[in-house]
Amino acid sequence: MDPILKRTGGAWIGWSGAREQLPADILSKLREEQSAIPVRLAPEHGLRFYEGYANQAVWPLFHSFISRAKFVPENWSSYHDGNERFCDAIVEQYREGDRIWVHDYHLMLLPRMLRRRLPDAAIGFFLHIPFPSSDIFAVLPRGEMLLRGLLGADLVAFHTHSYLQHFRRSLRRLLGVESTLDCVEAAGRRIRIEALPIGIAPESLTSLLETAESKSHVDELRRRYEGSQILLAIDRLDYTKGLPERLRAFERLLRTHPELEGKVVLIQVAVPSRENIESYQELRAEVHELVSHINGKHGTAGWVPVNYIHRSLPPDEVAALYRIADVAWVAPLRDGMNLVAKEYVACKEDGNGVLILSTFTGAAAEMGEALLVNPMDEEDSAEAVFRAINMDAAEKRDRMGALRERVLRNDVYAWGDQFLSRLDEASAARTLPESTGAIPMPAAEFEQAFRTAPERKCRLLLLDYDGTLVPIADRPPDAVPGANIIELLTRLAADPRNRVFVISGRKSEDLERWLGNVPHLGLAPEHSARWRFPGSHEWHGHTAPHEWKQTVRPILQHYVDRTPGSFIEEKGFALVWHYRTADPEFGEWLATELVSMLEGMLADTELRAYRGKKIVEVKPPWANKGAIVPELLAAYPDTGFLCAMGDDRTDEDLFAALPKDAWSIFVGDGVTKAKYRLARPADVSRVLQRLVD
Repeated sequence: MDPILKRTGGAWIGWSGAREQLPADILSKLREEQSAIPVRLAPEHGLRFYEGYANQAVWPLFHSFISRAKFVPENWSSYHDGNERFCDAIVEQYREGDRIWVHDYHLMLLPRMLRRRLPDAAIGFFLHIPFPSSDIFAVLPRGEMLLRGLLGADLVAFHTHSYLQHFRRSLRRLLGVESTLDCVEAAGRRIRIEALPIGIAPESLTSLLETAESKSHVDELRRRYEGSQILLAIDRLDYTKGLPERLRAFERLLRTHPELEGKVVLIQVAVPSRENIESYQELRAEVHELVSHINGKHGTAGWVPVNYIHRSLPPDEVAALYRIADVAWVAPLRDGMNLVAKEYVACKEDGNGVLILSTFTGAAAEMGEALLVNPMDEEDSAEAVFRAINMDAAEKRDRMGALRERVLRNDVYAWGDQFLSRLDEASAARTLPESTGAIPMPAAEFEQAFRTAPERKCRLLLLDYDGTLVPIADRPPDAVPGANIIELLTRLAADPRNRVFVISGRKSEDLERWLGNVPHLGLAPEHSARWRFPGSHEWHGHTAPHEWKQTVRPILQHYVDRTPGSFIEEKGFALVWHYRTADPEFGEWLATELVSMLEGMLADTELRAYRGKKIVEVKPPWANKGAIVPELLAAYPDTGFLCAMGDDRTDEDLFAALPKDAWSIFVGDGVTKAKYRLARPADVSRVLQRLVD
């Protein structure tokens, strides 16, 4: 990242990792010389922030190591606190027009925190590790909060398209948020999503090869390993990097090809990492034991098969190793991208080298000329190494030439330019068109309008039930209103100036059972196909035809049979297929298929099929919530304040039918015709409580 920062200007805001606060003179020097600005974390919080939730829960799960994941509630608190401290530091430095680029899994809550405090800022996020499949991500405690955190950004980018697709499926599965190939619409904003594979700064490596220090290292290494083929592996000492698997494959190579004894050397650089975490300590012991075993069993007085370097190397030594290595063996069990592969290729100007690459790296998607291996398959890996050692010079040059051309073309500058230009585009286009977006509801202005409505006029409140007054339940019978909702509706309806209606897709029996005893409350079940006025028990509206259900029910039953967890609900005017507890992706796919089939089948009838939140509903088009608005305005011509709240596609009919001066409020994420937005039913309760108070 340093070359991009120097080229574009700006500041690097981060945590030093130090257990103690750095002295003021060091901080001043860092700021002046490297534009590095510290985030202050208390030592005990910093340790749990980095080594706790981030590296004991997120890191293993994102790399698909479920059994290694460990969740401790106190670590989550420190992770949340760490993100807040970063937010404080950024807000303090921010100036209008700045672009904020958030990096990696330690800071997945940060974009949303920043959006709340800097609503107009251009905020981008890049994930440097894999994003796991939705099945694995669903295991992560607090995973929903991480997803909501990322949706605070204008641009969220990943290394590969497969990671991006996993992210999209997790949004659908955990949050119920739909997306397109490159866009998510949530909280009234458009968030762009991209696959942007990271590159390297090749000249920073190749220029090192021209230094006297690096040339000296090259000469020394060639003398030391004269007559041997050099296999090079450079990794952090991390269980995702596959060091034990590589060492076992190397031993198999020596065992199955004894003619290589004394003629091949594996240089394994293992950079210490997270040494306070127990699983890393166990890995270090295992690797040391394997190295000792191989060298003890196969080594001779003049030949050490594995040269193990357990420390970090300076850049000139690394560049020298790249230059002299005949084969780079990059075989992690799981890796977001892996830049060692690209660095090796950049240093092979003469084309005399072979890259062995794990199929489980992000780099494998763009480096097809490498020899691709499954690192879990010892035999396959050993034979790939044998092939690399014996590859003829022409094939080496062809493969390496194609790889190097691509690495040089798609360097870190191209990646940075792409990300920042996409961020500029995304931030400029974040606001949805006025007809489909909504802004956060201005609570004070809303209360003022309610309070100052003309005295001789009534206040009309139209409230949806599921997803607005109460959270959506997996099974319709489970969405029973709490005592607080009953009390709120009772107190609202008791005010003689208020006319309160609950307008819902629910059956009459449901609303009657749950809300029928609330005095002076109007009810409009089945999307207002029927309604009754406050204080009355007389129902108005349509009669319910039944004959069509005999035709439609078998079709819906077929989809119930195909979809475990789904079921049919019968209403007076409608049939509904519910699939909330079914597999999310499969359910959405079948719902699309079902609606498409029903549209053709019902084209010559008065019935239509409608998509809702995890439902497909078949009903007449006149059974829609907008149809009741003219009836109510005729019944209450003295209305001086009108408000409607809802969370579903069925509520869009209601919003569209309201007068222009009405308050229309959408609850949740998604595209809407409403003017304003609240996040969740709990916010609706708070707003109504303020009106009551």
